[in-house]
Parts: sequence; C-alpha cells; structure tokens
Amino acid sequence: MELILDGYSLTTKTLWQAAATALDPKDSLKIRVAPEAEKKIRAAAAYVQRIVKGSEAVYGINTGFGKFAEVQIDSSKLRALQKNLILSHAVGVGPLLSRDIVMAMWILRLNVMCRGHSGVRMESVEHLVRLLELGILADVPAQGSVGASGDLAPSAHATLALLGEGSCSYPHVGSFRHTKASDALKQFGLEPWELEAKEGLSFINGTQLTTAYATKAYVESQLLVSSANLALALSIEAIQGTHKLLDPRIFEVRNQIGASHCADETRDWLCGPSEIAADHSECNRVQDPYSLRCAPQVHGLVFDEVRQCGEILERELNASTDNPLLFADDNASLSGGNFHAIYTARVNDRLCAALATLSNISERRTAQLMSQESNRLFPFLVREGGFNSGLMMAHVTAAALVSESKTLSFPASVDSIPTSDDREDHVSMGPIAGRKLMTVLENTLNVLSIEFLSACQAIELRRPLRTTSALENVFARVREDVSFLEQDRILHHDIKSLSTLLATGELLRLKPATKE
Repeated sequence: MELILDGYSLTTKTLWQAAATALDPKDSLKIRVAPEAEKKIRAAAAYVQRIVKGSEAVYGINTGFGKFAEVQIDSSKLRALQKNLILSHAVGVGPLLSRDIVMAMWILRLNVMCRGHSGVRMESVEHLVRLLELGILADVPAQGSVGASGDLAPSAHATLALLGEGSCSYPHVGSFRHTKASDALKQFGLEPWELEAKEGLSFINGTQLTTAYATKAYVESQLLVSSANLALALSIEAIQGTHKLLDPRIFEVRNQIGASHCADETRDWLCGPSEIAADHSECNRVQDPYSLRCAPQVHGLVFDEVRQCGEILERELNASTDNPLLFADDNASLSGGNFHAIYTARVNDRLCAALATLSNISERRTAQLMSQESNRLFPFLVREGGFNSGLMMAHVTAAALVSESKTLSFPASVDSIPTSDDREDHVSMGPIAGRKLMTVLENTLNVLSIEFLSACQAIELRRPLRTTSALENVFARVREDVSFLEQDRILHHDIKSLSTLLATGELLRLKPATKE
C-alpha cells in the first residue's frame, strides 16, 4: 500500500488500511510526503533555527516543559534537552499496544507534521518514514497518558526506537522479531537518530493515541452495526417474527436517519419469498418482543452516533495538535490547547456506550431464542434437552459480556486529575476511554457471534422450511465453519469462527444489491 500524506486529506478508512499493514509481517507500506507538505515542513524547521539563533524564549524550543516552561535552556544543550524529554516521558506501564495502534499513531503524527506547524526537519521525517516502511515499531505500554499535553508517555515510548533505545518489533522471515531497538537499527544498517530543537516535543505532542483508538473503533463499529442488522434479520426468521416491523411507513414518520437506514438494511436481507415467514403468516402473535420490534430504532441510534463520531474524526485526522504551533510566514510561535484530546476522548466514550447498547439488544434477542415459549422449538435450541444443555451457556457468555460492557461504559472523559504541579489542571483521559472501548468492541463482536450461532441453529431446526435467498446464502457460509448442534460439544471454537467471519465482513458481502 502506498500512502501519500499532505496534512489535509487523510481519511479514517485510509488511515486504518495503512495501520493494519503493521499486523501482517508479509505486508508492506510505502509512505510519501506530498511536495507542498515538504515545503511547509522545511519552512517551519527553518523558523525553528531562527529562534535557536535568537535570544527570545520560546516554549519547547529553548525552555523546559510543563511547569518548567519559564526555565530558559542554554543553546548548547538544546539537542540534549530534546532527548531528555523523550527519556523522561517514557514512563508507561501495563500491556503493550498492538502494532496497528502504534503505526496509526505515527501516521497521524506524520500527517500533523505535513501541515507545517511542528518544526521538525525534513530529514527527521524521512528517517521516521524509513523505520515505518521497514516495520520497526517500538514496544509501547498502553497505560500512563491522561490525554492532554499530548499522549505523552506512549508517544515517548514510540519515539524511543528512533533513538536506539528500548525494545521493538519488526517483520522477519514471515513473523515478528522482538529485540532491542539498538539491535534492530544495526540489522538494517541504521544509526540512532539525533533530535534537534523542538523535534522531541513535536514527536510526542498531540492526540495520536486517543485518535488511533477512536479511528480503529469507528471503522470496526460501522461493520458491527451492519452485522447487527443482519443478525436481526436472521433472528426475525429464527423466532418467526413479523416482517411488518420493517414497514417503511413506520420509519418515515419517526424521521430519524439511522432508524430508516437500519430498517432498510435489515429489509434487504428479508426480500423475496420465505417459507418460514409464510408458515406463520396466520399466527396469533400480536406483537413481537421489543428486542425485535424496536431493534431498527436502537440500531439506528447507534448508526447515527457512529456516523457523527466519524465526522469529528475526519476533522481531527487533519488537525494541527502541537504546542507551540509555529507559523513560519508570520514568524510566530503560539501556545494553545490543541493537544487536548477531548474531541476524540468523547468519541471513544460515545462509541463505548453505543456498542454496549448494540450488544445489549443482541443479547436480548439471543435470550428470546433460548426460550421455547418464544422460539416454539426446543429449550436452548437443542433436541433431547436435559441430556444436552444446547446453547444455554453460550447465552450466559453473552450476558456476561454485556454486563462487562455496561460497567465499562461510564465515560472516562468526564474525569480529570491535575498534573504537572497544577499547570496541566484539566485533562481528557482519552487513552483510558480508548482502552475501555477496545474491550467493548471485542465484547460486542462476540455477543453478535453468539446471536448468529443461535439464529442459525433455530433456522436449521425449522427445516425443511427455508428462509429468503439472501439469508440462505449467509446460513450456508456459516455452516462451512460451524456445524449444526445435534449434541453438546465445545462451543468456544464455534463462537471464535463466527467472530472471525463477522470481523472480516465476509457475511455482509453476501447481501444482495439494493434495488433502486
């Protein structure tokens, strides 16, 4: 994949396609800086050099950091100052970030530099690009950032590899080798990079970790909403629910974009003749449970929140988040608060709650599928119940995951704790929101997988009746990996197989073309 950065046109889709290359040792990424962006980078770096040669104190260039902003540093120590900044801020703890998150952080940082307000030399940009193209990524602990003044600790750890410090991983013979960064650089004939004035600060300032989390979740959340709509269609058929709950007139008068979209998407799967639907056309049910009847509205709200979060992210991906910001044409260095990660922190919190809601209603549909009163088949969807437990415990797992997601949905961004001797007295807690979101994202994927498992089991129990052509295609693909449950077996593997199918979006590609 080739990625061209100009500071203004990076999209969530492109960012995540590029970041995902870091997960495959056989994949590669080429990064190019647009010519106009290179001019801006060089102009900002030249402005830094003018400041270095002068006597004016400019934050982050010839002063200390945070509480030490008023301490002016002698010009002979400016290189050492930038290295000290990286070393002193590499204080992260906890599990390591995945390689795609670290790659996304660096792509975001490079895109910020391309806007020309950072002050990094073009030579440093080129060296960083060289390491990223080789797949050399530092080991970055996930904990230690409060999401303001930049995602400092994780970004400092990410920068260590450039300096030949700390540990890293890189592709090697079809897998990833973990080693000291100094050894990795030697492996490729590279020397540790020496930072000039402002460069250390420019590498670690900004919202890149919080935004990387948010972008990954945003891209995957779009897939999950569509997967939930497909799960709904399967469950409607599995429980023999009415298709009338998807009547377009219902959503026309509700006047909500997301609800109409999700109803349309679900209806597409149910287009065409269904023997299952025909079999219960004269049943005595008046209304279906809320988990079916209200699902387009609930899914629709999640769709709308995801869409709104995407609008914020598209702006943040192409924003300047440094401090200070350099305006070379005006010979101005301005200190502000663009490093504050509140925008993407709130995205993380909103997506966290939205996905918990999506998984909650999915679990309720699975619960309906477990009940003989609702499914009109067998308790827990298994013949010879008692001797077999069927899908009883699969539903328990779904319930556990939903409960966990609910507890993780308290917004991290409403909290703040002062740091740096009260100089940094309001922070976003964006990375904490992001870490919670990653768990809820995985939980939601597994909850939906359990609904798919249950709905396909119920549909097969209704044989020889068949569902719509589109859903039959989905059912057939599921059965390639997950067989019918005739008697108890280990279901862990089935859930894992289904989660892989959902994560890749393969089932969604079986959807028929929407009619004009």
